[in-house]
Amino acid sequence: MKKIALISTFCDNQEKLDLLITNIKKIKSLGIDVMIISPFKLNDEVIELCDHLIFSKENPLLDWPEKAYVQWQLLNINGGNIKMNTTCPDYGYAGLIQIKRMADLALSMDYDMFFPMIYDININEHVESVFKNNKKNSFFPSMRDGDVWLIGLHLISLDREHLTSFKNLITKESYLTDLSGDAFSWTYSVLDFIPGIIENEPVEDLIYYFKDIDFFNFSIIEEIKCFIHKIENQDIKFIFYDFKEIKKFIIKTEDFEYEYNVKEWEEIELPYKEYISFIVIYEEKEYDFTSIINKIKHNIFTKTII
Repeated sequence: MKKIALISTFCDNQEKLDLLITNIKKIKSLGIDVMIISPFKLNDEVIELCDHLIFSKENPLLDWPEKAYVQWQLLNINGGNIKMNTTCPDYGYAGLIQIKRMADLALSMDYDMFFPMIYDININEHVESVFKNNKKNSFFPSMRDGDVWLIGLHLISLDREHLTSFKNLITKESYLTDLSGDAFSWTYSVLDFIPGIIENEPVEDLIYYFKDIDFFNFSIIEEIKCFIHKIENQDIKFIFYDFKEIKKFIIKTEDFEYEYNVKEWEEIELPYKEYISFIVIYEEKEYDFTSIINKIKHNIFTKTII
């Protein structure tokens, strides 16, 4: 029986590459071929280790207003409520497309079993047993730091029939039917059409992309934090925080230069537009916020006094 692991990757640093290489070697030691898809050029060691390699710049991230992840934070400050909402691109569809592209190629060859997986899973005894047991339509819960999701895309075990069914269900139109869900919830929603089953024991990944990221701090001033309220056709608001005394900021754009003396959490209102230049001057040093402010899609700041 010929088997192949279909490994989705996004290895943009050495830590990720090292883990990918380790996992390829473990999989190959079990007699399983390896196919990789990557949006980046990979080094010679990775290329030599794998049996098939797809290099594709295709990386269809979805973003607001089409589809995005929403993060929010609620704080009680000086007897008032502060709420910050921010969005970041949805990368779930991009991950599904990687599976679809590899499936198209792998199904054109004479493999019997297919294991779509991500590059950074923990290949323990449980995962090795999945590779050996040849389950024809098995999906697995995902786990990170003790948290478990009912279903994930860390590892899947499929035969030809079920991989064909799964990859044919992956379309942008299908993915966008639930704007509040992610790739995991989408996979759960199509399970009956594959059909697939969810096994009991979860599969763990080892690298978390969003670890230690402060989603609500857009500042490039090391000692000052900043949230930026930006909704289409409304005034932009800069809100500086994480300081004690009144602070002076000078904001300089292609249209104006204003000085502000503000308390923590005080709102600075500015015209909504695509700025050519947006400089914040703090303690006589200039900080270029132009690309930061222009990249923001949909941020909401609300302050309620109780």
